[in-house]
Amino acid sequence: MKTIFLERTDSTNSYLKAHHNELPDKTAVTALLQTAGRGRLGHSWEGNSDMLPMSVLLKNPSEPVNISARAGLAVCEALENALPEGFHAGVKWPNDVILNNRKVCGILCESVRFGDCLNVIIGIGINLSQSENYFSEAGIPHGGSLLSLTGVKPDRERLFESVAERVAERCGMSFSECFEEYKKRVLNLGREVRIIRGENVRNAFAEGISENGFLICRDENGAFEVNSGEVSVRGKEGYI
Repeated sequence: MKTIFLERTDSTNSYLKAHHNELPDKTAVTALLQTAGRGRLGHSWEGNSDMLPMSVLLKNPSEPVNISARAGLAVCEALENALPEGFHAGVKWPNDVILNNRKVCGILCESVRFGDCLNVIIGIGINLSQSENYFSEAGIPHGGSLLSLTGVKPDRERLFESVAERVAERCGMSFSECFEEYKKRVLNLGREVRIIRGENVRNAFAEGISENGFLICRDENGAFEVNSGEVSVRGKEGYI
């Protein structure tokens, strides 16, 4: 796969959006400094040497509706391969990667059309080496870095390449091929959750994952599915 290393960019997703028509499928890009990164629900995410901002371009992928689920599984697997044995990464549905009950990575998927093709850009932001104080001062008590949680800071370039390769591999599979492994990673399952859409909050029990990657929940009115969209899912008493 083609890899691009930038000194500085506003956003690795924006870079691929601007150049996707001229780049090959499965191109991955990272930058030492990202000045205007974005997360889900309009959150900003800037990257520096303590972080690993990166994006992967997938041209006309199959089943784009659940690309973020397959990407989340891939990131979990790549992180575990880079960390000492015994650390287990999970997913807070739909797209936060969790280690030791702390968020270490977020994923933002965006689509862009080119002719008849729908290309997908998978933006990934990994917390490499920020201190505990960084997250406290930033007002992100549920955040953590690989270094602060494990005592290990993986090699930045090697981690970028391994995550990109695993994302390309998993996203080249059908969701049915990834379903069981993904389901094992989803930490919300079997828990009471709050489904937050703007000012509206709905309490429910997360009981499963549908064949398209949606979260199956149940409340007093019965079972229903939640797709990611502009929805945040939190634990009833905390983040997970």
